[in-house]
Amino acid sequence: MPVFRFLFLSIFLISTFSIFPDEPVTNVETFPETSQNEMSQETETYQGTSLQEPETSKKPAKSDDNKIVVKGSRKKKTSSDTTAAQESVNSKEIEEKQSVTTGDAVKEMTGVYVNGDGRTGQSQFLFVRGFRSADVLVLVDGVELRNPLSPNGAADLSMSPENIAKIDLLKGPQPVLFGSGAIAGVLDIKTKKGHGKPKFTASASTAVLDMSSSRYIPDTTNVSANLSGSKNRFFYSGGGSFFYTKGISMADSYKDIKENLYTKTPENDSVIKGSLYFRGGIDINNDNTWEIILRGNVAKAEIDDGPGLGMDDPNRNLLNGNVLLKTGIDSNLFNKIWNLKFDVSMLLSSLGDKDPADPGRMAGDLKSRYRSMTFAANWKNSVNPVEWYELVTGLDFSTESGTADYEDYSAGRYFNMDFVPNPDVNLDIYAFNIFKPLDKLELNAGGRLQTNFYQISLLDKDTDEALPNETKKNVEPTFSVGAAYETPIELGFKARFARGTKTPTLFQRFSRYANLYQELKPETAYGFDGAIQQYFVERKILLEAGYFYELKINNIDLDKSGIYSNRYRIENHGLEIAFHTKPFWGVSLRSAYTWIFKMQEYKVVEYKGEKYKAKTPTLMRPQHSFNAVLNYNYEKILNISLELNYVGERKDEVYNYPKTPYIITADDFVILNFAVSYKINSFVTIFAKIENMLDNDDYAYSVEYGTAGITPWIGLKVNL
Repeated sequence: MPVFRFLFLSIFLISTFSIFPDEPVTNVETFPETSQNEMSQETETYQGTSLQEPETSKKPAKSDDNKIVVKGSRKKKTSSDTTAAQESVNSKEIEEKQSVTTGDAVKEMTGVYVNGDGRTGQSQFLFVRGFRSADVLVLVDGVELRNPLSPNGAADLSMSPENIAKIDLLKGPQPVLFGSGAIAGVLDIKTKKGHGKPKFTASASTAVLDMSSSRYIPDTTNVSANLSGSKNRFFYSGGGSFFYTKGISMADSYKDIKENLYTKTPENDSVIKGSLYFRGGIDINNDNTWEIILRGNVAKAEIDDGPGLGMDDPNRNLLNGNVLLKTGIDSNLFNKIWNLKFDVSMLLSSLGDKDPADPGRMAGDLKSRYRSMTFAANWKNSVNPVEWYELVTGLDFSTESGTADYEDYSAGRYFNMDFVPNPDVNLDIYAFNIFKPLDKLELNAGGRLQTNFYQISLLDKDTDEALPNETKKNVEPTFSVGAAYETPIELGFKARFARGTKTPTLFQRFSRYANLYQELKPETAYGFDGAIQQYFVERKILLEAGYFYELKINNIDLDKSGIYSNRYRIENHGLEIAFHTKPFWGVSLRSAYTWIFKMQEYKVVEYKGEKYKAKTPTLMRPQHSFNAVLNYNYEKILNISLELNYVGERKDEVYNYPKTPYIITADDFVILNFAVSYKINSFVTIFAKIENMLDNDDYAYSVEYGTAGITPWIGLKVNL
């Protein structure tokens, strides 16, 4: 406690002396009517490259609109790892493609495959370079989106992207600057911040989900609204979104599984979700900003829980929600040599699964509720004493607590499970060094000491008697080293190696799927990637090729008996190729191909004193994937976007009657989407979109869920 008091007192004193200016503030600079978000949309980022001119350039702003410039120049302060394989998508690109969900917005990124539990509106998750969504740390305004009590520890990306300003994807382990959970990458989502005169934006669209099934009445609605602006030193942005569909259903059939065993299920389930958000604050002076963020989400989804005719459950639904409060201060000290950020956040999450017994059937009749609270405090310091060196240090503290209740009356039996474990406590300290000895050369290295305290509850293997609850202390050192350099001929090189780790979640340790006889070990990951970047035509074209290797040890997953255990090691080798351009006469192209030429899961077994690799099939992870977005914009009035996705064959596990799982190979597929928008005047824009123009029947997120055929959207956007 004395240490925390000292830190708190230090932060308070530093902030106090820096918040109040030495003299009255006069001549307050005001922003132009164009918002900062709109301006930032013109500074798109591709594959770790910024489309802005370096800060040292004296050219007018418009002169760099069609240039691609690498990040991490000597004179630009970064406070981030620019040697990592990364790319971005901004609000302009999201709007051009008319993405309905955040998962739709990121599925064109290199090495990303979006997987979900059904059609538009259902849960969406992503795989990055063959690693599952649970291995990717998803942040929204610096707060982890994942619910610690969710079964697979993954974040759902089916949320609306309307309020998103930018999404950055950093691939490979990111342990030093982001900590536990970032063992396969970080998806960093930043929301919009208000500037300028008050601006009101609203959009509404409707769709026929799967017109190819002879349904022509709109069954899907998507609505959003936002009010943003600033006055003097105050800024604000707030609004909400609403989504509803009744077009969700199971797969119409199962190709190459068992002929004529299943037919189209008659019921279409519904999904309804809404969100409210607010982000505001005050620029206290030129060196200090205070900010507060409020966000709430709620969703209800009727779900199918069994394949085939007669197996659909008409009254099972999931209800989940969360509420976030975050506040913090950003201060510059000693003539901007030292930047200090301190924030605290609280996230409340809940997940309910209710399935009353169906009339005349024993199936169903279960109810489960999971609730969690996460509190976090983060203190980050960036010190830039000289041009060629920057030191980033920080202290992260978080605690997660939760409860679970589970009741099951199915098959004539009653089972009750409740748990209220002690909170998980995490305390990390880190340091990250950035060296820039030469222009466009960056060397960095850093380490983080992760300290986790968490409770385990086990049974004696011989007597089945409960052992005393034990609090475990896990201390893990993690690190990363990297280098990036761009030659005078605009040829760039970068490489990076890192080690990350992640402790078992509350759900994995205490749910009804927990291993009662064996302690789960933390997961550990190692990653290496290297890339070559070449620019052409005055930096208007970027070609990048890279290699990656990632190894994950003690992977936690359900075994065949439905119990969590440290099952496998996962090892992936692959190549990534990306081709991006800035607009030529209004036309731009971004495309990427990923080939995971060695992708395997195995467990180490010992036989007669020798160790062997026992391989197991990798599920839902395509070896080949390709995507491209071709966009045309005419005088910022007409925009046309053509989006193509190819996903190769992949293994999947199917639970058919009599519920015995077996492995099948899901077919590859090609999806083609077309979107167009036309700006009628400065206030009104009309837009339309056709998803799955090829009506590809093989397109399925997973085998047991169907995917919409040809789906047309039409909508209207108003700016006041």
